[in-house]
Formats: sequence, C-alpha cells, structure tokens
Amino acid sequence: MTFTKRALLLLAIAGGLLAAAQATIASAGAATTITTTPAAPPGSPDNCWPFGVGPNSTWGPFAGFVYKNIPAFQLKVGDTIGFDLGAVNDADVQVDVALAATTANGGDIPAQGFINVATNTQTPANPRGDTIAGDYELRFTAEAPFSFGGGGLIVRFSHASVTYAGDITCTAVAFDGFTATDASRFFVERFAHDADGNSPWDYTDSGPMVPFRLTLADTPAPPPPGSTGPTGQRAAALKKCKKKFPKGPKRKKCIKRAKRLPL
Repeated sequence: MTFTKRALLLLAIAGGLLAAAQATIASAGAATTITTTPAAPPGSPDNCWPFGVGPNSTWGPFAGFVYKNIPAFQLKVGDTIGFDLGAVNDADVQVDVALAATTANGGDIPAQGFINVATNTQTPANPRGDTIAGDYELRFTAEAPFSFGGGGLIVRFSHASVTYAGDITCTAVAFDGFTATDASRFFVERFAHDADGNSPWDYTDSGPMVPFRLTLADTPAPPPPGSTGPTGQRAAALKKCKKKFPKGPKRKKCIKRAKRLPL
C-alpha cells in the first residue's frame, strides 16, 4: 500500500470514529418517546371524561382507553405518560393511572392484573390541561415500573382525589375526531362507569379517545429482582478480564474499560 493510500485510509477511519463519537454524545441523556399520534386533525373539544369532570357524576368508579399497535417499552420510575387535551379544566386532574397489556392486539381483555403507575396523590404537570394540540401536556410521572411486550395496551383511571372527585362541571377537554376509526390504527375503544375495573367492561364506545405519549429516559432498566451483579455485555467483559489477567495493573485497566459497557 502506498503512503498516500495509507494516509487516506487512516483519515477515513479517524473520520468514522469521530462521527460515531458525535452520535454517542448526541444521544447521551436523550429520551425515547412513544406517541399515539392520530391521523385525523383535532376537532373542537367535545367530551369531558375522564379529564374534564370528576368520576362521581359521570365516568366512575373506573374508566379508561384501549389502544393497539403500541411498540414494546420498559416504563421506569421517573418516566412520564402524557395526555393531549384541548381545553383547560376547572380543577386539577388527580387520579390513579394503571396499565395492562391485552390478551390480543386490538382486544380489550387484560392479559394480567393492572399495575398502578401513578397515584391520586400526585399532581401531574399541567394538571388542568391546555388548549394546544399535540403537546401532550397532562403528564403523570411513573411511580412504579411497567414492562410491556408490544401490542394492545389499556390505560385505566380511578380513585380520584377528594378535590377532583368534587368536580361536577363537565368541561369538554377531549378533541373530537379521535375515535376507533382513526386511520392511525392506535385506538380501539374507551370504557366508563365500570364497577370493578376489569373486563367485561360495563360500558364501552368508540370515543373520542385521548392520545398519549410515553417519554422514557434513555437509561438501562434496573436488574430483575434476585439478580446478583451485572449482566449482558458488562458481565461478559468483566469475566474475561478476571480470566485473562489474574492480577496487576492490566487487570485493573481491563475492569475499568469493562465497567463502561452497558449492562
């Protein structure tokens, strides 16, 4: 290989490494989002439950939305689930928010028990909503993790705070047009007036439904219960270091590099 070709090759390699480093920096501290963006444009808000009125006069004790075609995700404590409202309510929305996968994508039967990911003691961000379409402003922070393998997802609301339960004014906050027939193919149905919070639901209709957005921190999920130590890439590298370098500075350097790898 001539000097010129070798120099060009080295420059290409250096450029590739630099680009990779820049890509890593750009993604550091970023977040992954999953959004059920409707295909239809938002109509005027025309429905109040469950975010524009308390449960006592309309939707209680349980209500919720059933979605489909949702990608797999790992919700961690501190992640958020936001809902897009089209008007400002006259009371803070404080409810328990629970999640469950469905037995079939497009179905409405929970595959297992619901997991409460937010409680009615939490005041969500923008607790009364706003008039801006597409900002998913009513944001609840996850207080418990939830693992989802993809497909159908149920988001259930219940146990309003005392203040929100006392809100008897129907404020239309749900955008018109976001129904089960939306071309996005994210929406299945909504349910309300349900006595036990489980299927078969006492009342269902096609909407309007409220789209949601998950904002997931770009960090590794915690190890499973009972796990002892790191797994995956990091564990394999640490094992290799200990085998290859029984002791000394080379072992320390190898372990230091291994600890930078993802779990």
